[in-house]
Amino acid sequence: MSSDSENDLSTTLAIHRGAPPPEAHDADADADAHLIVLSGHATGRRHVLEDALELGRGTTMGFEMLDDGVSRRHARIERDPGGGYRVIDLGSRNGTWVNGKRVQPAVRLRYGDKIALGARTVLLFAHRDRFEDQRVQAQKLQALGQLAGGVAHDFNNLLGVVIANISHLQGLETIDKAVLHESMVEMETAARRAVDLTHQLLAFASSSQRRNHPTDVARLVDDATRLLRRTLHRAIDIRSHSVEELVVIGDSSQLLQVLMNLCINAGDAMPNGGVLEIRTAARTIDGPVAGTPTLEYGDYVVLTVSDHGVGMTPETQARVFEPFFTTKPRGKGTGLGLATAYAIVRDHGGHIHVQSELGRGSVFEVYLPRAAYAESSPRRLTEDHVPPARGVVLLADDEPLVRRVARRVLRHAGMEVIEAVDGEDAVARMREHRDRVDVVLLDLDMPRMSGEMAFPRLKALSPGVKVVISSGYVDRDREETLRAAGVDDILHKPYDSLALVQAIARTLAGPDGSRSRGGKPEKLT
Repeated sequence: MSSDSENDLSTTLAIHRGAPPPEAHDADADADAHLIVLSGHATGRRHVLEDALELGRGTTMGFEMLDDGVSRRHARIERDPGGGYRVIDLGSRNGTWVNGKRVQPAVRLRYGDKIALGARTVLLFAHRDRFEDQRVQAQKLQALGQLAGGVAHDFNNLLGVVIANISHLQGLETIDKAVLHESMVEMETAARRAVDLTHQLLAFASSSQRRNHPTDVARLVDDATRLLRRTLHRAIDIRSHSVEELVVIGDSSQLLQVLMNLCINAGDAMPNGGVLEIRTAARTIDGPVAGTPTLEYGDYVVLTVSDHGVGMTPETQARVFEPFFTTKPRGKGTGLGLATAYAIVRDHGGHIHVQSELGRGSVFEVYLPRAAYAESSPRRLTEDHVPPARGVVLLADDEPLVRRVARRVLRHAGMEVIEAVDGEDAVARMREHRDRVDVVLLDLDMPRMSGEMAFPRLKALSPGVKVVISSGYVDRDREETLRAAGVDDILHKPYDSLALVQAIARTLAGPDGSRSRGGKPEKLT
């Protein structure tokens, strides 16, 4: 591990003892400054600083922290008149501390400073490394290239199930009900597996700004295992052992990338095959642990990836997380995979520990702060669980097959459907039927005029109309922009009949169970 990587979090504990951070330097007022949560609620959360930001427990705060020791209005970070940023204590009961020294009343910040608030909240004042962002994305592209062959193979298998069943049914003169049911179940299973694979790939490739949310580690391992079985050589035996109800707070796509990077690296270390093991466990750290000097005491999820490969020398281990360091032949690797994994784990408030011996394989342990588990028991629903809805739907989609199926489902649910072939046609149809249309189901990406371009024109013609956006992929930043513009709901493709009916019925009903026609509430029956 490089000394630079070690230093980044090496003072998380030391700040409470008054030790200054290493290599801190002044912040330029025009630089891209970030606050990163090193410990406390939402560890790993990142916030871009602009002019000013208030910190506290209040819901109106720009950066809310769930820590009983944090005051409702605790501190404020703003641009310093002399350049850079400063932190101001707002009369908090426990004080604001920078590198172990109490703020009285303001302190100018330098990159690398650690800001402690309350009982357990520590923030890092950091400069965003754009080179690191580019490195993460470049490594994703490299990994996606490795995934492509296996994914194409798996998609062919799944499509083969669908095509074979369809051709079989079409070739029968009479169709037995049991045969029809069996074929339909097989086609649905194949289609849903293809959907899952698509979502995994889109999440893995996403370059959107990081979003933290509760992430089930067992599900993360399942997703990675499915992708790895299509990627790694078939001589590699992938074994996973996951403990249920282990949750971390973080960006699931980035954490999936960490696991994929470690496992692909392990696969490369076993060119002739072998066993790749993925394990999860809960662990409480209440004292010093060898190899994890930067971790605070507390509860962690430990994600272990081990292989029976060629192993590493001590010299290689010392440099394994350095960017562009690789032992692979030229053209076989960029040296970005492990460096990227380390950077992501570090930003989530965790640590990666590696043990290896030449000729005996390697073990990578990923420590991530553990979060509370929230149990949920989803049940299988059908269209019968959705109350019948009445209304007129303007359906805009450039794919005829999609329009045909959606029209059939919505009419069966009791709604009238007006079709449009693209955004421009949708605006023309709305102009013609503006007094009748209750809700628009609007595809996002269409020729001539996209859904984004058509949306404001539709709202201008009928301000009270409800709009549901439908798309095969909407990244999180784009979804937030659409919702802020007034879109009522997002329906992700491919959707089944239940999801379609639920989305339209929910949008028609509104939050209070009533819908509006011409600006007047009308209770659904």
